[in-house]
Amino acid sequence: GEKQTAGRQYDYVEVVKWFAERSALILLLFDAHKVDISDEFKKVIMALQSHDEKVRLVVNKADMMQTDELMHVYGGVMWFLGKVFKTPEVKRSYIS
Repeated sequence: GEKQTAGRQYDYVEVVKWFAERSALILLLFDAHKVDISDEFKKVIMALQSHDEKVRLVVNKADMMQTDELMHVYGGVMWFLGKVFKTPEVKRSYIS
């Protein structure tokens, strides 16, 4: 929310784009216990669309969840990202 951007002297999304252009691999980390994706993170994900071949998804803290809970979280993340990245195949993703 607002508290993350308060006092920031630069455009975070532009910085992410700059690094993405120079990176070979981009890891997007999702907290398995918090399916909600912040507005700022949505903007970052949208900004990475042109680099989708570099993007890997990591569902973090999955070891602390039951299998059915994890599948629910994973499905929610994939559903959201399917609307963002317009590719026919599922993004490569990892569970940690």
